[in-house]
Amino acid sequence: MQTPQFPPLSQEQLTEAIAAESAAFGKAYRWLEQHMPPSFLDAADPQTRVLIARNLLSYCLQDHFSPIYFKHKIIVLCADAPDADLKIFKKYSHYVIRYYRAFVSNEPPPCERKGNLRIAFLYFHDLSKAEKLPAERKKQLLALVRERNPDLKDQEFETLLHGLTPNFLRSMAEERLSLALELFFRAKTREQCQYEVRRNENWEEKGNPSLQLVMAWRNVPKAGFLYRLAQIINAHGLALQKVVGTYIDLSITETVLILSLGLHGLKGKAAWEEADIDDFLKEVALLKYFETDDRIGAAFVYTRLLTGNEGHMVRNFASFVHQVLVYADPYLYSYDHIVEGLCRHQNLTVLLCKIFGAKFHPEKADLAEYDRLRKEFISLVDQLDTGHAVNDVRRKNILKQALSFIDHTLKTNFYRHNKSGFSFRLDPNYMDNVPYERKEKFPELPYAIFFIRGMRYIGFNIRFKDLARGGVRTVIPERMEQYYLERNNIFSEAYNLAYTQQKKNKDIPEGGAKTAILLEPFEVFAEEEAIFKKEMTADGIDPVVQEEKLKIYRRDHRLAYLYASQASFIDSFLTLINCEEDGTLRAKSIVDYWRRPEYIYLGPDENMFNDMIVWIANYAVQHNYKPGRSFMSSKPGAGINHKEFGVTSFGVNVYLHQTLLFLGIDPEKDRFTIKISGGPDGDVAGNEILNLYKYYPKTAKLLALTDVSGTIYDPEGLDLKEMAELFHKSLPIRSYPHEKLSEGGFLLDVKTKREESAYAQQTLCWRKKNGKVIQDWVSGNEMNHLYRNNVHQVKTDVFVPGGGRPRTLNDTNYFSYLDETGKPTSKAIVEGANLYLTPGARRALEKLGVIIIKDSSCNKGGVICSSFEVLASLCMDEKDFLKEKKEYVKEVLEIIGKAALNEARLLLDTHQKTGQYLSDISEKISERINLFKYQLLDYLEMVELSNNPKDPLIHCLFNYCPPILRQRYEKGILSMPDIHKKAVIACYLGSRLVYKRGLDWSPSIADILPMIAEDPSIVT
Repeated sequence: MQTPQFPPLSQEQLTEAIAAESAAFGKAYRWLEQHMPPSFLDAADPQTRVLIARNLLSYCLQDHFSPIYFKHKIIVLCADAPDADLKIFKKYSHYVIRYYRAFVSNEPPPCERKGNLRIAFLYFHDLSKAEKLPAERKKQLLALVRERNPDLKDQEFETLLHGLTPNFLRSMAEERLSLALELFFRAKTREQCQYEVRRNENWEEKGNPSLQLVMAWRNVPKAGFLYRLAQIINAHGLALQKVVGTYIDLSITETVLILSLGLHGLKGKAAWEEADIDDFLKEVALLKYFETDDRIGAAFVYTRLLTGNEGHMVRNFASFVHQVLVYADPYLYSYDHIVEGLCRHQNLTVLLCKIFGAKFHPEKADLAEYDRLRKEFISLVDQLDTGHAVNDVRRKNILKQALSFIDHTLKTNFYRHNKSGFSFRLDPNYMDNVPYERKEKFPELPYAIFFIRGMRYIGFNIRFKDLARGGVRTVIPERMEQYYLERNNIFSEAYNLAYTQQKKNKDIPEGGAKTAILLEPFEVFAEEEAIFKKEMTADGIDPVVQEEKLKIYRRDHRLAYLYASQASFIDSFLTLINCEEDGTLRAKSIVDYWRRPEYIYLGPDENMFNDMIVWIANYAVQHNYKPGRSFMSSKPGAGINHKEFGVTSFGVNVYLHQTLLFLGIDPEKDRFTIKISGGPDGDVAGNEILNLYKYYPKTAKLLALTDVSGTIYDPEGLDLKEMAELFHKSLPIRSYPHEKLSEGGFLLDVKTKREESAYAQQTLCWRKKNGKVIQDWVSGNEMNHLYRNNVHQVKTDVFVPGGGRPRTLNDTNYFSYLDETGKPTSKAIVEGANLYLTPGARRALEKLGVIIIKDSSCNKGGVICSSFEVLASLCMDEKDFLKEKKEYVKEVLEIIGKAALNEARLLLDTHQKTGQYLSDISEKISERINLFKYQLLDYLEMVELSNNPKDPLIHCLFNYCPPILRQRYEKGILSMPDIHKKAVIACYLGSRLVYKRGLDWSPSIADILPMIAEDPSIVT
């Protein structure tokens, strides 16, 4: 047998080896106690020091990075260096570090000749919170907190104590702890980072970091946050010398991170001598909201071609340019191709950032330099020639559109501190510089466009007139695949909704507008959910309880995500429009090339709930925005909530009634069949179901309905009483009692599924067969077919789209609305939902004989109501409104009913006389009223209004107002801003001219303007 190269040690050799090891260990242990700071001895008990000393023996053999793993923490031994914390955080970026602290020796470790040792403690589950604070320390803390928060409740203090672990408290000097606690209470109610910076001017004498940054931040992502923070610190030429932090849990989904950072210059100088601290803080304040570890970061920021903030500028270029060019070719100009185009010629993108700065930097803006740089840029882009013509054209278009974005931006919040999103107000003329025929896709130029990009969302506010109003819609896709499709259409959705709104707003003073916000799907938070589950496991929570907590977590986190995104959008938006009466913006650090007041009115739309409606109105009041509480309509208390009062469906029902009469059906006497898209828990669909139950309980047969939860069919008609109950309980169609189904009926519940195999799911479908209700589990393909086609295929007299995504019936699938013989499955469509049909689908069905009442006519009741809510807020205070609300709502509903009846009769009478398509007549009515309205408004701009109620123009103003305002709030009406009074007069006269005289009456409005001004009775 061959002798081993390293044979077993003799007993004597083993004894010698153990003795040598013991001596080395003793030396290492004593070295720790002698050369680590006293605070280290507070943090590491003797047993922990033993473990560290053992690892110190092999430190030099482990490439100067030696981790010690525990169940709930890691201790890392590494060489002290400016980027030491960065390396540690990178290594453990997928861990949730609930407490972190590092200690540095005052000389090299035993095995080294140079370079000090850093020992970092990373706690993933801080066991010190199990320690009980002494009563005296509790008393001290309570006194410290109440110095600045005298009204602090005991429960709030206990929540705070639960997060302020002994480890954290031991690590914080009293002054910094006091500051951290103040920031914590600020952060509890604010989304933005709350921070304070302290300079240590005598840092050289005391050996402390030159800059102290203390921050508190609500709901920061836990995964990788400290690593990303360390990246920014390092990128700005700063060293992270001290870090102390902890998370305080406010609820199952809400936390506040408190951090105290000691920063110094990487080269040993004071932090402010080596870094632009202002720029650094701006970037830190964006860390929660924007990803930085992407292709743009790699191409520009990590290579130091651009700062981190300029990297965000490039991401804004990419996002906006994609929204412009996707309508030229969604494949050639995909988002990834846009990013590639900006990264390919880095010098040109860097030049774009300089052009942006020359136009908008609050201290360095220089229009002469801006003009010089853009000329240089255009010349360089024109010369671009890599020999690949297709790529060159694509990249040139990308770069030119980025320049167009800068050229047409009129104001931006980009250079402001502590924002949660980037906002830009654009001159819409950029749309005439696109490489496609703009008018084919976007027929008219809007008056104004706002583009806003925030944490996992992008959004637009588009309006067609200076004085305008429109709803705020939030689109939340279920999956990333759907998000990518929605991202390609979000601008056109906002544009088309605003364009439609402009037509439907013909009866009110405000022009059309729309806000559309697109959120990334909730699946992007999968890692945060996994972390939450790990933490529950670490806390020893029972698996059954974990599942219940996960359900609550998902529900609350989804809502918090929605609210945070909407609040960020509103905050970023309001920053650019909140101004003094002369148009001067109240926000600082904004270069404004518009310099005019912008008073905008919003309303609720998809995924806008009461809590956020109230928040938006209050936010406008708190920030002294001129429209005040009328900034957001449909408030549940001091407003007219659309769903509560069914204002949109009230108008829809008038059109439904008139359409049925046109078809020869008297809905109050004759049986009729109807199908609806949208759920009983929705506004338009739900209230229309209620209308059927209220006005046509014996004649209406609701055969089919589809919403997000499923689809239903009943050949004998659904139980309207049960459907009304679902509406009152805000329950979707899947909650309909399946035992109520008639023979042959079914209810598909798309939310209830079971695994058929590892690759297939089945969906529950209740069916009534042979007198029994049975469970039928259908395949994925069958489920999709039923869900998509049920409502479109069921034969009825009329179809009311009361919900559903835009373009549901489009040019490529409208045939799903035809039966086996090629005939439409209903005689009429009354469009309660916006953009449910595309223009191509609408025209194809009209050619087949379908009577279609277009959305811009049919659902105008909501916008009329919101406009009268705005009017009320301009004429009376909140207290008076609440007093008059019941009667005022009744009067507004009467006005909606009259406006709907006037247009419905004009539409159907004109169609009967001329045979024109109803959609074309609807367009003509809107065009004619708006033409008269805005010509009148142009004329009135030259007129100084009197306050005399007998003045013909003021007589029009009063006639427009509901009786309550006329009779009790005359002073309020007369004190409205002139722009609003003139718009009211113009819309009152314009709409009355068309509804009373019809579309055939078409003299030049310029000929009769003076006559109307002198005697408005001409239109009575």
